[in-house]
Amino acid sequence: MQLKISNFFGFIGLGFFFFTSCDDRPKLMDTPTSGLITVLVDETYKPLMDSEKMVFEAQYPDAKINVVYKPALDILDQMDNDSFRAYFTAAPVDSNLLRGFYERKKYFPKSIFIAKDAIALIANNQKKGLKISVDEFAKICRGEITDYSQVKGCKHSGKITLVFDNAKSSTVQYIQDSVLKGGLISNKTFALQSNPDVMDYVTKNNGALGVIGANWISDNADIETLKFTQSIYTVEVGEGENPAYFYTPHPGYIATHMYPMRRLMTVTLKENGAALGRGFVNFITGDIGQKIVLKSGIVPAKAITRVVETRNKL
Repeated sequence: MQLKISNFFGFIGLGFFFFTSCDDRPKLMDTPTSGLITVLVDETYKPLMDSEKMVFEAQYPDAKINVVYKPALDILDQMDNDSFRAYFTAAPVDSNLLRGFYERKKYFPKSIFIAKDAIALIANNQKKGLKISVDEFAKICRGEITDYSQVKGCKHSGKITLVFDNAKSSTVQYIQDSVLKGGLISNKTFALQSNPDVMDYVTKNNGALGVIGANWISDNADIETLKFTQSIYTVEVGEGENPAYFYTPHPGYIATHMYPMRRLMTVTLKENGAALGRGFVNFITGDIGQKIVLKSGIVPAKAITRVVETRNKL
């Protein structure tokens, strides 16, 4: 009888070995509202994600979201890194990367739309009133326009110094893919390290034209944003070569597609089950999280509605 029992438990142990060894997916030890995870976020979304993390952790004290900020190209290199549960990026992750992930891990990460975003152009306050068409901006990026006097209707003159946040950033990717249609940015432009670096450079240099994410200049309640917005000017941008109208990256103009340099913010969730990553993403795409998105100056994926009660008489 003892032999049979030991054989039985040996069989169970062997089965457990095969079950665990054949499944290389990370075992999720957290819940949608508790635990500790690390997420990788495009640096251009730092003001927004700092707010989302703060409110989520205040609402769920047992949850801890460790946020790592990186340029866009560095994020894509980390797709197979199990240390990161989710990736917040300025565009959906390429389907080839997702297919390759499935072949190795045997499940597909889920991509979720979070917000409509935009690229903003900023200039020194001495350039107030500056308006640039997308075609003119493309020529600036290619090095064909080098002086403000070459911009139609511009009352200013002086050398244009085009400054980006980071050579690996999503803003650089967007300009090359969407503005230059696959072309390359002139090697006469400058790439710093971050969006705040660009804003600081523009405040100190009269000829600078900075390229940053819209949420860095749109949240009037953010201390870091307020520090810069008083000394920089948000350039108005028009569609095409000879636009009749020019717009700033205001949420209303982004939502109605009147502001031309738009993009999407998405999250790619590597979680095959309901755990903390899912809970955090559900929060961001829920009512509270989407209100935070709107407050940050970009457009929520879900429309924010308000019920207004009217009366026939005062």
